[in-house]
Amino acid sequence: MKSDYVFVDTETTGLNHDTDEILSVSVIDDEGICLFHSLIRPQHTVEWAEAEKVNGISAEMVKHAPSFKCVKAHLRDIFKNKEVIIYNAGFDTGFLGETLKESKAVHCCMQAFADYKQEWSEKHHAMKWFKLVNAVAEVNPKFSFKAHDSLEDCRATREVWDFLMTVPEIREKYRARA
Repeated sequence: MKSDYVFVDTETTGLNHDTDEILSVSVIDDEGICLFHSLIRPQHTVEWAEAEKVNGISAEMVKHAPSFKCVKAHLRDIFKNKEVIIYNAGFDTGFLGETLKESKAVHCCMQAFADYKQEWSEKHHAMKWFKLVNAVAEVNPKFSFKAHDSLEDCRATREVWDFLMTVPEIREKYRARA
């Protein structure tokens, strides 16, 4: 029996939670069905050249998209009482904020993968973290996706998470909380 997981990913105008904004957000369920996928129109940021090089989202693409404020309540409803899985949760939760407050839990798939790999980083004095593309390549080399596309990244995160849940010690550590 599958847990009640949802997978979420965002694309943003940059890396700063205080000044940057969401450009795209996607959510899929534990069966891979898309529950939400939308470009998001920033309210304050007008250009993001560096981020656009990475995620391909331009100001022109989002000019008629809803604002994050307009979709917050809907996202909160999707996340309510769900186990939310995010690759690099520390990053995305900073942008998703209160939409996650009624979730059952938020799990970082990147941390779970680091727990699985058990590779020490001398530089950071912690377990090494891996990019999503590397984690997917290891767990399923045949899985292909377009990185830095929020919907594709959700699918890739689900692929890694599903693999990790076959590893008893990882499944036990991250199992659904009642």
